[in-house]
Amino acid sequence: MKALVISLGAVVLMSGCTMGIQPGGDSPSVSYTVPRSYQTVYLRAQNQADECLRGKKQYDVYAKVDPALETGLVSVRGPMQSIEVARTEIKAVDAKHTQVTQTVWGRSPWDRNALAAMRESIRMDTSVCVAYK
Repeated sequence: MKALVISLGAVVLMSGCTMGIQPGGDSPSVSYTVPRSYQTVYLRAQNQADECLRGKKQYDVYAKVDPALETGLVSVRGPMQSIEVARTEIKAVDAKHTQVTQTVWGRSPWDRNALAAMRESIRMDTSVCVAYK
């Protein structure tokens, strides 16, 4: 029985069933500019992901910053570490403004509610794990 379940899982994965954020896909996304430095926005996005995922061992937070380009990326990955379920990309506009693009997978719990919480975390400069709108 276990072999059957594994075989069926492999067939589903190889049959084109997309999991996570896909390039050029229809994942929910939002872009906006905030009046903060890219370093501040990067740390806020990383902190929000870490705080909201505390105790949820199936997800990992990956974060990287490029000081030369004044950009950053915070990515949340699920099982097998190749399934990206949430992403925050940041780029400095100038010393005091940052362009933010946030994308989620689109399936619960990585849906528009998660996207709203991610956005509010950046805009309010505090970790928001649940959207109440």
